[in-house]
Amino acid sequence: MSGYPVQQEQLKGLKFPDMEYYFISGLIPDHYGGLTKSLLLRSKLFGDGCNIPTFFLTFRFDKEFSAKKSSFYDQQKIDPKFTKVINMYDDFLSKRTNGQLYSERISLQEIKKRASRSQFMKQLGKFFGRRENTLEITYYEDKQSIRFVDYYSDEKKHYKREEYTKSGVLLLVNYFNTETNQMYLQAFVNEDNMIYLEKDYSNQDVCFNWHSDKGTLQFYDEFDIRRYWIEVLQTDSERPKLFLVDSRLQDQNVFKVKKAASTYYAAIIHNKHYGKSKFQIKGRYKELFNQLHQLDALFFITEEQLEDFKLITGEQEIFFFTPHALDKPLDEAVLKVPSEKNKAVIISRLVPMKNMIDAIKAFQLVVKQIPEAKLEIFGSGEEENKIKAEIEKCQLQNNVFLKGYTQNPSSEFQKAWLTISTSHFEGFGLSNMEALSNGCPVVTYDYDYGARSLVSDNENGFVVEMYHIEQLAEKIILLMKNEQLREQFSHRAFETAKKYLPVHYLEHWSSALQNMIKIKEEKRELSKTLTSSLPFAIESEQHEPEMLTIQVHAPTKIDEKVNVTLIGLDRKSKAQIVLAPLDQAVSDGETKRFNIRYHQDIHLEKIRKNQVKTVDFYLEVTNENDVKVLKRLFVQQTEMAPPFSVDEYQLTPYTTVKGNYSWTLAK
Repeated sequence: MSGYPVQQEQLKGLKFPDMEYYFISGLIPDHYGGLTKSLLLRSKLFGDGCNIPTFFLTFRFDKEFSAKKSSFYDQQKIDPKFTKVINMYDDFLSKRTNGQLYSERISLQEIKKRASRSQFMKQLGKFFGRRENTLEITYYEDKQSIRFVDYYSDEKKHYKREEYTKSGVLLLVNYFNTETNQMYLQAFVNEDNMIYLEKDYSNQDVCFNWHSDKGTLQFYDEFDIRRYWIEVLQTDSERPKLFLVDSRLQDQNVFKVKKAASTYYAAIIHNKHYGKSKFQIKGRYKELFNQLHQLDALFFITEEQLEDFKLITGEQEIFFFTPHALDKPLDEAVLKVPSEKNKAVIISRLVPMKNMIDAIKAFQLVVKQIPEAKLEIFGSGEEENKIKAEIEKCQLQNNVFLKGYTQNPSSEFQKAWLTISTSHFEGFGLSNMEALSNGCPVVTYDYDYGARSLVSDNENGFVVEMYHIEQLAEKIILLMKNEQLREQFSHRAFETAKKYLPVHYLEHWSSALQNMIKIKEEKRELSKTLTSSLPFAIESEQHEPEMLTIQVHAPTKIDEKVNVTLIGLDRKSKAQIVLAPLDQAVSDGETKRFNIRYHQDIHLEKIRKNQVKTVDFYLEVTNENDVKVLKRLFVQQTEMAPPFSVDEYQLTPYTTVKGNYSWTLAK
C-alpha cells in the first residue's frame, strides 16, 4: 500500500510459520481505540511486509458490519488482498443456512407509501373514528435512510419491528406480544431474504434456533454458538491455525474450545491486568489466567507488563515481547516544522481512563505562569461535557480548546510544543509513540504501562509521579520556557521512535511465532517421557512447625537434565501460590522430596488479594530450554497431614474426588 514504511530488502531472512492467522475481537466499535488500531496494524504489516493472509474475526451481530469493513479497506487501514474481516453472523450463520423465506417483506418504496397513507388515515380517523393497520418509520440522522419500521394492529398494538442498515438492507425482525409489549422472537434475515436464525424469548431460557445447511441446531447461549464457530474454523482445513485473542471478553469463546492438534491458541495483552495490587487479578483477566496453561503463547506490548505477569504466574516460556510499531514512515523533515511555543496538544478519546481533568487542572497552574499558554484537545467521547465543565470551572475558555476529531494527528503533533498524557493506565500509549515520531516531547504520568517504555525522563520528555498535578504543571512550564531544552527533547523523541519501525516489529513477531511452535513440540516430547499408566503420587506428608515435607513417587525415570518443582495453583485463577524446589539432598531415583516452608514458599499476598479458597498441586517438570510440563499430583497414602496455620489462614490438605492432592484455605 502506498507510502507504507516496510522495505522488502529489510525483511530478507524473516520467516513466519505457514498457517492461518485469526486475530479476534468481539466487534468493530463505532469509535475504536488502541486495541482495534493494534489489530489492524498487525494485519496490515503481516500482509504488506510478509505477504501473510490474516483474518480479523468478530462475533457480535452488527447492522453496520459491512459498512465498517468497507471503511477499513477504503481508508487503507488494511489491504483486502491480505486481510479478510469476518463476522459470525455475516460470514457463517447467514451463509451456511437452509432457512425459510421472510414472506412478510415489502419494499422500502412501498413502506414509505404506506407510512404516508397511515398518517393520512390517522388524521381521517380523528373525524370518523376509523382504525386501520398502520406502520411508522424511524430514520437515521440523515432523515433519509430508514432505520426501523414499526407495525401496529387495528387496535394500535405494536406487534413487529424491522431493522435496516443505512444502505437499506433488512437484517433483523423483532416480534412483540401485543398484550405485554414484550419481545418474544427475533428473526435474523440474510441478503437472500431468508431467516437463518431465530432467537426465541418465549420461554424462561432464551433459545437460538439456527437453520443451518445441516438442519436446525439449537443453542441456549450465544457463547456456545461462538465456540461452535471456532470448532468449525479449526477443522475446515488441515492447515495449522493460530487463534490470537485481542479482547479479554472473548477469551471464554476461544480458549474453552477443545483444541485441534494443529491449532495454536494465544492471547495478546492490551491493558492493565491487575487491580489495586500487582498480585490481584482484574475481573476480565480471570478467564485468561485460568486458561494460561492451555495456551501456546502470550504476547506482551511492554516488557514491564511481561515482568508483572510473572509476579502472579511465575516464569513461563510461552511469554513473548512483541512491542507496537509505527503506522507511518519516519521522516526527519518533521523536526523542521515550526512549532508554536507555549502550545500543548492532547490527542485522545475523551473517556474516564484518560483522566483529562488532571491535565486541565495542571494547565490552570501553567496559565498563571504563562498567560498565553494554549492547550488543544483533539478527540471525542463520553466525557466531553464533563471536560467542558472543568474548562469553565477553571476559567480556561481562552486557553483550553476542544477541537473535535482530527484526521491528521501527525500535523497537530508537529505544530505543538509538547503533548500531555495523564491516563490512569494504558496498555502502551499509542498517542505518545505517535507524538515522539513527530518530534513532539511528552510530559506524562508514570502509569502502567508504556510511559517509561516510551519516555525517558529528562531525555525526550518528563515522567511525573501519578496524580501530582503541581509537578505536572512544573514540567510543562519548564519545557515551554526553555527553547533549547525543548529542541534537545524533540530530536531525542524522534530517535526514540526509530525503535518502533515496522521492520523491528516483524522481527519480534517472526521470532516469537517460530519459538511458539518449537516450544509446543518440545512440550509434546517432554510429555512423552513422563507418560505412564501410573500417576505421580504422594507417598507421605510430614508436618513440622515451620514446614510441610511431601514425598512423591515418580512412576517414570526423570532425566537428570530436567528440573522438578512442586507448585500449588489457585484453582480459579491459576495464580502460583506455592513454589517448593526439589530437595536434592534426599531425592533419588523414583522418590522426590519437597519441603514447603510456610513463610517462604507460600505466597500469602496472592491468597489475600485473590481470595483463594482452593490450591491444587502439580509437579512442574522443566527441560534445559525452560520448557515446562505440569503433572497433577495424585494421593497414594490414605492418611493426610492435619490442618495447619500460616498467619491468619488455616490450610487443610485433602484428596479430591479424582484422587488428586489439594488444599482448602479458610481464615
